[in-house]
Amino acid sequence: MVAVSGPASGSDLDELLERWVAAGWIEAGQAAQIRAGEAARADAAAPGRARASRRAPLAVEALGYLGGLLAIVAGIVAVDQLWPGITTGAELAFAAAGTVALGAVAAVMRTGGEPAFARLRSVLWLLSTVCLVAFMGVLAAQIWGLSPDSATLVAAGVATPYAVLLWWRTRAPLQHLAMFAGAATVAGVGVASAAPGLGAWGPGLAVWLLSAGWGVAAHLGYLAPRNTGYLAAGIGLLTGAQLTMQEAAGHVLAVATVAALLAAGVVLRRVWVLALGALGVLLVVPQTASRYLPKSVAAPLAVFCLGLALVGVALWLARARKTPRAR
Repeated sequence: MVAVSGPASGSDLDELLERWVAAGWIEAGQAAQIRAGEAARADAAAPGRARASRRAPLAVEALGYLGGLLAIVAGIVAVDQLWPGITTGAELAFAAAGTVALGAVAAVMRTGGEPAFARLRSVLWLLSTVCLVAFMGVLAAQIWGLSPDSATLVAAGVATPYAVLLWWRTRAPLQHLAMFAGAATVAGVGVASAAPGLGAWGPGLAVWLLSAGWGVAAHLGYLAPRNTGYLAAGIGLLTGAQLTMQEAAGHVLAVATVAALLAAGVVLRRVWVLALGALGVLLVVPQTASRYLPKSVAAPLAVFCLGLALVGVALWLARARKTPRAR
């Protein structure tokens, strides 16, 4: 990897970091830390100018968020009050205009190595993806006359490749989450449409399997940034396991998922994964205890014992990780 030892312009450093992130050598979070470090080194040379240069991107970012929020609120109010009987063609036109306009503004925006500009561009692309989902949903439901499940599948199936392309260009966390949300929707709704008799456990199992594979791919470095991949996979695992709990085997899968999240959080030293595991304990364990131990003191006792067991597993894993290093 090329070392940046001397002073480099913002555009040169940004180009290097984008190439390294695209090649998988570093993650987007590490690139942001490098930019922050270089900015701090520049601050020592020109503190007054550096403070002014930091304030300008943040002000532009705040104005961009405020302007986008005002535009969305104004559009909703105008449609509700001034145009209650809006036609399908107008809805499609508004959604298409939002998709193209927001995407074009984000495409021509130059970040110049500023994290604030990069975040603003990522938000604009996310809003463009949401508008594309709205456009395809209206088109499939009101023009093509598809069922709600089929319309959702079509909208997610078109928006997901768009999110993938944006993630491939930026490796930004928001585009990563949008890509995962689209893929999980396609997997879950696709199974529900293909086999409606399965109930909720079929789509839930599909989302769970996708999330498990997603977490492995993120850990291997194929889905950057890695921390965002862990977060998306954890949310998907909990969601999929929750949907499968209408069956007895689903309770086993849910409890195993919670234990795995807690263990993975300790092993990987990721706070978000641990937080998701703790949330899973609150969601899964009481449901399982209430189903198999109804109206009994054994239910809260089982929850208490399982909580102690999970804490013990986490402590054992933490000690097991430290022991080889000490030796």
